[in-house]
Amino acid sequence: MRWILPLVLLALLASPALADEILLNDGSAVEGKIQAVDHTGISVQTADKVVQIAPADLDVHYYYEEWAKRAGKDAESHLRLAVFAYENGLFNQARSQYRKAQRLDKDLVKKFEEEVIPRIKEGIAQSLLTLARQSIAKKDWDQAKRVIAKILTQLEDTEAADEARKALGSVHVWQLDEDEKRLMRTVAKYLPRDEEKALKAQAAIVKKLAPLDSRMQKAKNLVAKGLQTKSTNRQKSTFQTAAKRFEGIIKDLDKVAADAASDEALAAYVGEMRTTAVREAIDAYVHAGSVYLIRRDYQGALGMANKALALDPDNPHAKRFYEETLRGSQMRNGWYGRGR
Repeated sequence: MRWILPLVLLALLASPALADEILLNDGSAVEGKIQAVDHTGISVQTADKVVQIAPADLDVHYYYEEWAKRAGKDAESHLRLAVFAYENGLFNQARSQYRKAQRLDKDLVKKFEEEVIPRIKEGIAQSLLTLARQSIAKKDWDQAKRVIAKILTQLEDTEAADEARKALGSVHVWQLDEDEKRLMRTVAKYLPRDEEKALKAQAAIVKKLAPLDSRMQKAKNLVAKGLQTKSTNRQKSTFQTAAKRFEGIIKDLDKVAADAASDEALAAYVGEMRTTAVREAIDAYVHAGSVYLIRRDYQGALGMANKALALDPDNPHAKRFYEETLRGSQMRNGWYGRGR
């Protein structure tokens, strides 16, 4: 049996080099040998030909990592990579590449700062503002609010940010109205059929929950205030304070729910209020996490992401923010991509 191991080693040495796995943005992969990586995409030698894969077809994080490995001492390549990272929401990676370019060629970076960066930031902010307006037209207040929040926490020094601040007030008012209508629609399913009795029962529920409803509106207003301010210190503390207030409301709603098992209408109203409070608390924690990301504080951002997930582990917004933050943290520490 002693001859088996040498034969295995010889077979491995004689076999062609292991293929690279190029990750695409739809989760699939192309196998081949990477020939080059730059701003035009990735050139791959497959079994029978060379394939050029465009940036738009590649997984953003994978492409960034592979390009960053090969940027070397080319200041322009680092600048291009910084732009790519910025345009794809990898703000901390963009700053990292920008600093590398600055160390390599200060004059090139200075020209870039004066002529290119303002246009890039405005372009991204305007694109997000357009998306926010489209969401408003569809009455998708959650999406609109989250896109506006991204502008106001990460692109607050752009002209689009002023427009976003104006839009935020309207979105806030419209969402309050939608939340109220949804509450009433839900409760109506469980009210008596007699109109007079139904009105009395509804009034009693509204009166009973008025203190909690008032606290909810104040906490929502606090989030809106945080988005309107330009100070990241105040933003961070305001968002966290609002999130804690929503958590307090959730606890008190749970107490009411425990005593309302026999009152279907009240239980339904409480359930809808709780859903809203959880949504708002998650948004507040994600807003706070975004501010931590701006400061390159990944531990702080992950802390906010974990608090959001603790409220609802299945919430898509919380999960997406956690995954984006985790990837950013791993890439910063050289972990992302291990095991490929």
